[in-house]
Amino acid sequence: MNEKFSVPKHSILLLTILIISSRINAQVDLIKSNLDKWRTDYPQEKVYLQTDKSYYVGGEDIWIKTWCTTIDGPTYLSRIIYIDIVDQKGNVVQKKLYRLDSLGSSAANFIIPGNIESGNYSVNAYTLWMLNFPEFIFRKNIFIYGNDYNPNASVANNIRAKLQLTFFPEGGDLISGIENRVAFKATDTYGYPINVSGQIETDDGAKIIEFSAEHDGMGFFEFQPVFGKKYKAVITSAGKNKLNFQLPDVKEEGVNLKINNTNPSRLFFVVNRGEKNKESFNELRVVTQLNYQVINTTLLNIDEGQSAASISKKGLPPGILQITVFNKNNLPIAERIAFNENYSFAQPIIKNELKNLNTKGKNRISFNFDSTANPSISCLVTGYDSNLIYEDNIASSLLFAGELKGPIYNEGYYVKDKNPATLRHLDLLLMTQGWRRFNWKKVNSLEPIALKYPVESSLSFRGTMRKSDRNDIVKDGRISFLIRGADSTSILAEATVTDKGEFLLADINYKKDAEVAYMGTNNKKENLIVDVKLFPNYIDSLRKSVFTSTLSLDTIEFGSSRSQLFLSLQAGILNNDTAAKYKQLENVTLKARKVSKIDSLNNEYATGIFQTGKSIDPQELKNVFSIWQMLQQSVPGITIEGNPFDPTVSFNRFSGLAIANPISGEESSDPLSTPDVLEEGGIAYFINEVNVSKDVINSLSVNDIALIKVLKNEAAALGVTQGAIAFYTKTGKDFSARIYDKTYTRERREGYSIVKEFYSPDYSVQAKKLENDSRYTLYWSGDIAPAKDGKYRFEFYNNDVSKKLRLLIQGISPDGELIYHQYIIE
Repeated sequence: MNEKFSVPKHSILLLTILIISSRINAQVDLIKSNLDKWRTDYPQEKVYLQTDKSYYVGGEDIWIKTWCTTIDGPTYLSRIIYIDIVDQKGNVVQKKLYRLDSLGSSAANFIIPGNIESGNYSVNAYTLWMLNFPEFIFRKNIFIYGNDYNPNASVANNIRAKLQLTFFPEGGDLISGIENRVAFKATDTYGYPINVSGQIETDDGAKIIEFSAEHDGMGFFEFQPVFGKKYKAVITSAGKNKLNFQLPDVKEEGVNLKINNTNPSRLFFVVNRGEKNKESFNELRVVTQLNYQVINTTLLNIDEGQSAASISKKGLPPGILQITVFNKNNLPIAERIAFNENYSFAQPIIKNELKNLNTKGKNRISFNFDSTANPSISCLVTGYDSNLIYEDNIASSLLFAGELKGPIYNEGYYVKDKNPATLRHLDLLLMTQGWRRFNWKKVNSLEPIALKYPVESSLSFRGTMRKSDRNDIVKDGRISFLIRGADSTSILAEATVTDKGEFLLADINYKKDAEVAYMGTNNKKENLIVDVKLFPNYIDSLRKSVFTSTLSLDTIEFGSSRSQLFLSLQAGILNNDTAAKYKQLENVTLKARKVSKIDSLNNEYATGIFQTGKSIDPQELKNVFSIWQMLQQSVPGITIEGNPFDPTVSFNRFSGLAIANPISGEESSDPLSTPDVLEEGGIAYFINEVNVSKDVINSLSVNDIALIKVLKNEAAALGVTQGAIAFYTKTGKDFSARIYDKTYTRERREGYSIVKEFYSPDYSVQAKKLENDSRYTLYWSGDIAPAKDGKYRFEFYNNDVSKKLRLLIQGISPDGELIYHQYIIE
């Protein structure tokens, strides 16, 4: 008897569902595994760089603080950060490297040359590892006014900037036959927003819908386009001229993605498809990721009415959510980014201990944190300017701006609060700014990134060794190094040559710069002559850069602006212009004033606070055999006694005068925050402005010294108890007498830059009160530390004109909590 074997219909359906489910789960797992691999292989560092302002005059200081982070908090990768200043032609006009502390941060400063050309500049900050991902290089636009500045050529006096209007269909494309939301951004030629209104028309002039900008030139409109038709935006200018701007072409098939992110707990989305080939867009997956981690996957079947869903935002870290629609072939077909606003800032508790906004009035402020311990913070006090309170800050940069393309106007506005209007405006920004973190196609194809630059944990030297009589590599050899830093510290090291003739000397750390002497030796043939090629480090070869300014800041109308910043700039430009004209006149008709030798030495070697105090020219001292004899002969009030090779040193008549506690009844004797300075017996020692121990000074030779500076009361800015003594070694001196004479090759290499201390006038001295004061930056500390009582406390004097000041405190804690607070003093 023959019987047919039959499978129940419900079993077939179940089997089909299981196969489809298995395939979909496999695709989801593949996306997640690819994203995890990308995150592991290419950990991303982001940098935020703060400057004390955006406009400068030649000869001024740029005060800087940088923080380097990963998605987990302060960076655990790089320990070196590069900062360079690039002009509009791509020339690197200044460059430095700094060592990052345990929280991935560093204070920094640049002294702008007095003869610099006027123009827009970009201050760039990055680690070497970040050069593998150049789109993440941090860029800060500044404008510098030099002696050549011509206000008639400024952007402010060339107002005929062309309107630019750009359209961004939500999800990526305009799809025929369905409702599309289209965001837009209107700017002038220089990138500044313009609030516009107009209407959308077909090419034959039929009106579709009116539109108008909602915030800073941005807005959106909705309409249903038809494939084959062209659409344009028509705007009527002030001169009644009609300006036409073409919308993107309409696609006949595809999907669009709409987001609603107004609910603080959930994000809602809906996916719509066009009628053409709609069966190809039935089974879809919507994947949401944050910081390279898939946080939600939603399966849609549009034929069954599954076209919308929501994503819970509770418990998620703040940042940019990337929502991507994939088709059944695992290809991304629509995408949108949105912001998760689950952020909060550690807030300082601020107290105005002494407020005096009169001309040159003294002020004292203290602050502390309830629960945040050992953060890396900066503290800035400037004149108040309502146009500048929404500048970029650590919160805006690290939460969203660091992952968007191009400059953002009034970036700080979007983190001023979490009001619905602010968040709506931020959503508009995300729709129109552009995303730069990664490309799904590259992630899913596992396309490798060519990694040219390594993670740097310290300075290092690399090179090759070859035989001198031919180009053969030396496989069995070593390189001996003698490194003498600017602070007179010496390092003896050795590197082994690999079988490829290459060598690497790692973990070399020194400040400012160093004379590097090196010699190669073949292990088997000691008399074999070898050539050693030492490769230049990145900082040594940096001359040109593609990271130029992205926005023109030459927009100040000096004739009408009366803000504190602009008054300060105007005074600086006038001073520079007067000095330049006087110098020109002096060269033509007058004899130049003779500069004394000691003044010449001071100008050549000393900078900042070190230009004050007493200067000593060692050449004027006769019959001295040690550094300490020099000081004994030339500094009144200094006591040097005990061991002549390691004496005890003190300022017997100046003890305690460097940091005087206030004594008037209205003031306080509470301790101030001071820099962390190495000192002995109340005196700090410096070599080439690098803080060193007294033991290093004992090793100096009198023949190596070009200049000695002695700072007593002036050393208060350095946080020193009694005073400071700075020694400067001769620049360009002949080192041929060293023990490694002709057997070593010698080069000078850049090291970690040292941070100059901010110096502000002390108007408790009556004579200084007669000086004109137009400073905009009144106080700055890039690494302020708590005082002895655990509170951060500092003092400063007002300028001549400000009646309202701004205090800005920002930073990051060891666990990655952001600190950001603006405080108005009035």
